[in-house]
Amino acid sequence: MTSKLAEAVQRAAERAVTQLGASWFLATVTAVNAGGTLDISTATGPVSAVRRLKNCTAVVGDVVMVAVNSSGNWIVIDATAS
Repeated sequence: MTSKLAEAVQRAAERAVTQLGASWFLATVTAVNAGGTLDISTATGPVSAVRRLKNCTAVVGDVVMVAVNSSGNWIVIDATAS
């Protein structure tokens, strides 16, 4: 019984972290799209049409900082220094 409870607590904790956690990471710009979005390549694969901040001037090939909020929304902050 104790192991089932521990497993249930573990699963609930993993779901909470996945659903409620915010994070940031680095990605490479693969395309600059009209309308203020970028296509990026992340460690887990490509992501299309990520919104960027208004002052973000990243171009193809730039390494950018990407933030993901707890709702799963992505935004490119800007390019890192070269």
